[in-house]
This record gives sequence, C-alpha cells and structure tokens, in this order.
Amino acid sequence: MRRCYPWLLFGLSVTLLLNGCGSTEPTTRVPVKTPVPEVQTEEHTETTLTPAMMVARAQDIWQSTGDVNARNGYLLDAAQGFLANDAPAKASQISYMLRGHIQLPEQQNRYQLLLVELYGNDPRVGSAQRLELLQSISAFDPATKARKFALMATDYARLGQWLAAADALLNSDDANPEYVAKAWQWVNQASAQQLQDSARFTKLPAYVSLRQLILEHGFEPDLLRQQLAQYQRVFRNHPLVTHWPNNLSNLEQLSQTNREHIAVMLPLSGRLQVTGMAIKEGILAAYFNDTSAMNATRIPQLQFIDTNDTTADELITAAADADWIIGPLLKENVDALLPKLSPQHRILTLNRPEATLPALADSEQQQELLPASFSSQIYYALAPEDEASQLAERVFSRGRRSPVLVASENTLHQRMQDAFLTRWQQLTSGLAASQHSAPTLVTYSDNNTLREGILDALDVAQSKERIKEIQSFADDELYNMARNRRDIDAVVVFTSPEQTELVNPVIEASISPFGGVTVPVFATSRSIDYAQSRNQWRDLENLHFLDMPWVLPDNPAPELAAQTEALWPQRPTPLQRLFAFGVDAYNLLPRINSMAWLPQLQYEGLTGALSVNQHNEIVRSLPEAVVTQERVQVLAE
Repeated sequence: MRRCYPWLLFGLSVTLLLNGCGSTEPTTRVPVKTPVPEVQTEEHTETTLTPAMMVARAQDIWQSTGDVNARNGYLLDAAQGFLANDAPAKASQISYMLRGHIQLPEQQNRYQLLLVELYGNDPRVGSAQRLELLQSISAFDPATKARKFALMATDYARLGQWLAAADALLNSDDANPEYVAKAWQWVNQASAQQLQDSARFTKLPAYVSLRQLILEHGFEPDLLRQQLAQYQRVFRNHPLVTHWPNNLSNLEQLSQTNREHIAVMLPLSGRLQVTGMAIKEGILAAYFNDTSAMNATRIPQLQFIDTNDTTADELITAAADADWIIGPLLKENVDALLPKLSPQHRILTLNRPEATLPALADSEQQQELLPASFSSQIYYALAPEDEASQLAERVFSRGRRSPVLVASENTLHQRMQDAFLTRWQQLTSGLAASQHSAPTLVTYSDNNTLREGILDALDVAQSKERIKEIQSFADDELYNMARNRRDIDAVVVFTSPEQTELVNPVIEASISPFGGVTVPVFATSRSIDYAQSRNQWRDLENLHFLDMPWVLPDNPAPELAAQTEALWPQRPTPLQRLFAFGVDAYNLLPRINSMAWLPQLQYEGLTGALSVNQHNEIVRSLPEAVVTQERVQVLAE
C-alpha cells in the first residue's frame, strides 16, 4: 500500500482535473485523432478524442491497468490538445502533475517540448533558457525532432540570431515552402558579422551564396541575371531553387529609369533657406561629379523649385515634365504633394509622409507593378527616431542590459527616447525578466536638474546621504567616497551637443573607481558638433555615438571633402550633414529600382549604408565611433 500511495494521490489529481475539464469543456473543441491502445482485440481501431476525453481515458487506463506509460501518453496528448485549443492553463496543470512521473525517454522529450511551449510567452523565462532546454532533447522520432527545431527557430529569431534561426527551421523541414521562404528572409536579415560565421550552419550554404551573389551584382541587372541562371544550374535540386523567390524573377524589368529631367523641390527662401541651400549644394556636387563621367547626350537636366509659399498644385505644374522629383523637404509639403502625383511621376521625398503606403503583401503584387510603380514613391529622411532605434540595437549588441536614459524636456529628445524604449522592449522580449531591467529614465529642464537627475539615477545621492548618516555617529573624521549602483551598465543620452559636454563629465565623476568597470555613454549624431569648442573631445572622452561616414574619420569621399572644405571652411556640422544628404539623394536615383526590388542591397552612401524597406523607406545604418584620447575613432562592426 505504501508503494501505491503516491499513485493514489496522482489519480486523485487527475480526477480533479477531469472534473474541472468536464465542467468547462465546450462542444466546439478541436478534435484530436489518437490511436486507442489494444485491450481485448488484435485489430487496431482509431477514434476521435477531445483533450478532455483523453484525460478521462488516462484516468480509466490508470484505474484499470495501472499502466503509467499509457496514462502519461494520453495526458501528454491532452496537454498538447489544450494548447492547440488556446487553453494553456489546463495544459499547465497536466504538466505540473506529470512532473517527476515520466519514465520513457521519448515521453520525457515530449514533456520538455510541452514545457518550452508553455514557457513561450512567460516573461520570467527567456529564449536562452528555452533553447538550453530544447538542446537537451535528443529526439529520434521525426515528429518530435521537427517540433524541437521549429521551437528553436522561434527563440533564435527572438534573440536576433538569424542564421541560427534559419538553420533550425530548415532542420525541422527543409522542403516546406513556407520554411524555405522564412529561412531566406532570415538569412537576409543577418548582419555582415553574422555572415562571417555562416560556415557552421549545414543547411545554409546555398542561402548564403545566393545572398552574396545578389550583394555583389545587384546593381548590375544584366550581370545579375546571368549569375542567377548559373546558380540555378549548380543548385538545380535544392529547395531554394525549387521554391525560387518571386522577386528574383522578371529581373529584365530592372533597367534604369529615365533621368533626363530631374525636378528638385526645396525651401530656397524664407526661414529654411540655409537648410535648403545646403541640400541643393550637395545635389549639385553629385550632379557635376555624375555628368563628368557621362556622354554629353545623356546629361540630365536639373530644375530647382522653391517650395516656400508654393502650393502643391503649383509644385505639380512646375514639375509636369520631370522624370524624377527630389523633395519636398517639409513633411507638410510631402503630405500635400503625394496625393496629387500622377502614376508616371517618380519621387524621392526628403521626408516621410504622416502615413506611408501599406507594405506590399507579396512579391506577386510587386511583379504586377513593375516597372513603373513599384519604386515610384520612395521616402528618404534623416529621422532622429531612426537613430534612436538603431542606438538601442547597438547598446543591446554590446551586451548592455540595464541602461539609464537621459533626455531633456525638448520635444525632439523625448521623441527619440520613446523610439529607443520601443525598440528596447522588442529587443529584450526574448530575455528572462532576471536578465535585464527596464531603463531608468532621467528627464531634465536645466543644468541643475540634469546633474541632480543623473546622481539620483546612479544612486550616488543616496550613497552620500548614507555617508552623512554614518558620519553623524562617528567622533573622528571618516574617509569616504560615494558609490554608484552596480546594476547600471550603460548611459544613453538624448541631449544637445552643449549639454553632452556637461553630461559626460558628470557621469564619469559619479562612477565609483572601486568597481573597476567603465560605464559607457552612448549618444546619437544629434549630440555631436565637431566644431563646438576646443576642449570638447576632452569632455567627451569614452563617449560612443552614431554618425554619418561623411563627418567621421576616413571619409569615403576624400576629394569631395577637400573641395567642400576649401569652399566652406567654417560650415557648421548640421549643414555638413545636410550637404551629404543632398549628395546621396541624387546618387540614389539610378539605384532605387534595384534597391526596392532587392531588399538585400545596400548603397554605401555619405549618410550611411542605405537600403529600402517594405514600406518604401530608405533605411540608414550608421557606423559607431568612440572618443578616445581626445580623438574620434570609428569602431569595427
């Protein structure tokens, strides 16, 4: 009787669960087909059981035969059925009762898979923990193995490990068309650094080779078609060729669009005249560099249109004969102009509309729109929110998990902070709650509240108060030093260049030297002005920031940089960035068709590595630099 006592308790638990299931089970449950074990006949029969019926069958088998393995099999099936029917609480009850009672290895594998699925949206359990559990499963059953790798793919993707995610998904089923398409998408999301480690993924050589081929020849449609044809011959039996990406067909339509007449819409008078003129000068610099290499019969005509006090109808009339439009710059002008464009107008706006066009549902829709409309409206903006979002990715990739965010009350800085927080929440969604903490926010209005906010966020103010309290009990003078919080591993600032020079020394002075750990400070280009003061680099020591290649060391266009330095030796940093904006806007025109059709492509411009996303927006990827020994050093990716 002693040996049976635990099983009696277990049977009672199953009975209670059965009663609970029976009282709430609706008649619309999804049925699950389960083979019925042989009892008195040699013939195999099959019936349809709901999850609640499986629980009842498990109870019957346990009471009549005492077969723990058969009972556990039905309970595992029931738990899986409850999950399929969106009843995770009942599946969790079964998993709890089965804990410690699984004997067969294959059932143990199924039980662990059940736990992973139950933990899938549990904030207390991160993707790394789920992956560790999945990797411990040595499943030989094809169905269990496929399920294991599919779950691994999901968690790798949550962690941004795109190649590992693609490889796991293909290990689940490398011939499934949906999996092939998803794996191809993930391979294209992998960074250049991740691609360097691609050789260890046995399912990915063909995928990586195809991506590299597109990157090398994507801006040469004729050569690309030849290379793709050869690729299809070499990998003719590969699933990626069998389920060929739709956008790699019809490449003959990717010929360059006409650029005989380019209309540029900019504010060339009024309060934004200086801004508009800096962009105009960049466009002209790119234009003259372009025409110097052209045949005289192919030189495009440039037309500049002042948008100041000009209506959308007047802009349309002025650009009636244009093959391409660059601009307008102001968001309100973009919003007013876009609805009035005719289908033959192609436009590269210099800002984003309030509501961008919906993403195309699939590549077949794109093929129908080629060649005239699929790239007819492209949005190119120097959006500060984009930099903030990218900064979140960079901080996260550096292994930082508990940042302090410092932002002024300025509307722009608050928008950047919100963009950072949104992206940070996405990045940390795959981590357990114990592996990261919500960013500590510091908002300030002036220099005094800035200093107080930083000291309070780093816990330095509290440390000083504790020192004072201890000092009050001592007769002799105490030698002391305030200490900061130990869980803070990064400080992110959204401040003006002048304020950044104040913030960085305050943070540096607030970090206790006893920990032996440097807490880096991160910023965007909006916090950097290269001509701010003679001592700025000393005050910005160890500051990490994002910025355009054009203003960083190792400028990608040294001859143009020398010319502009001679023409405008005292040009402020913001205007230098706008000049580069104009250069890239012009240089993008002959490349936009390919970039919109092949999202893998990047154009290495003066404003960053440029690509086109599914919303027809130009995405900028900026390099990271750090101030060290009063010099700016660009960091390798």
